Amino acid sequence: CQLLCLPIEIFGKICSFLPAASLCQLEGTSSAVQESLEEARAWRGKAMQSNYSFVRAMLEHVRVYEFNDASVFKVIVGTKMIIDELASLVQKDFSNWNFSYEKSLKRNGLLYHIVKLLFRNFEDYVEKMKIYQKLRLAQVEAWSVESWKKKLDHKHLMIGVFEGAVVDVNKAVKILTDEGKARLFTSDNPVIMGAYISLFLKANNCLSSSIKSWVGENDDEVEIFNHGDSDSDHTDIDTDDDFFDF
Repeated sequence: CQLLCLPIEIFGKICSFLPAASLCQLEGTSSAVQESLEEARAWRGKAMQSNYSFVRAMLEHVRVYEFNDASVFKVIVGTKMIIDELASLVQKDFSNWNFSYEKSLKRNGLLYHIVKLLFRNFEDYVEKMKIYQKLRLAQVEAWSVESWKKKLDHKHLMIGVFEGAVVDVNKAVKILTDEGKARLFTSDNPVIMGAYISLFLKANNCLSSSIKSWVGENDDEVEIFNHGDSDSDHTDIDTDDDFFDF
C-alpha cells in the first residue's frame, strides 16, 4: 500500500477524510495498514468527528476511564453508523406521512382518516408532523427510549459496552445494533404507526383535543387515539439532551 510510504501524520490526515465504511475496508487490506491506522490514531480521530449527543457521552466515558485502545474507538464509530441508519429510518417514516397538499393526503384513504383523528386540520397536521420528525431524530441521536424531561443516564450501558480497556468490537456493536433497533418504534401498518405518532406527540404536550375543522368534512367518526385533556396548542419542544429519558 503506497499510503504506508507517507509520514504517519499525513497518513492519518488522509484517513480522517475517509467515510467510516471505507476506513474499515482499508484496515482489512493488511496487518501493516492496521498497525499504521492505530499509530495514526485514525479511529480516535474518526470518533471525534461525530456530534451525536450519545456519541459525545461515549467519548466522555472513555476519557474519564482513560481507555485508549483502538477497539474502543471502533465501537464508538460503529455506534455513529448505527445512529445514522436509525435516523435514516426515521426520515423514511416521516416521508411516508408527509404530504404538502391536502388533496394528496386525501388520496391515501386510510392514512387520511387516521390523520383526521389525530389533528385538528391540515395546517395542524403539517406543523405537528414537523415537530414529530424533530422529536424522533433528537431521541435517536440521544439514544433514548422515552420522551420525558429527565436527565439521561447511560452509565450502566457504557459499563456494559466498555467492559475494559480493550473491547470485543463485533460483540459490542452487535449489542448496540440490537438495542438500537429495539428502541426504534416503527411499523408499515398505518394504524400502528399512527398510534406511535400519537403517543410521542402526546408525551410532549403537542396534541390538542380542540374541535377539528377539516374543510368539507364531518367529524362523526369514532376517535381511536387518546389525545389527552389539554386544550392548549403547545408546539415548542426542547431537543436538548436533558429532554430525553434513557
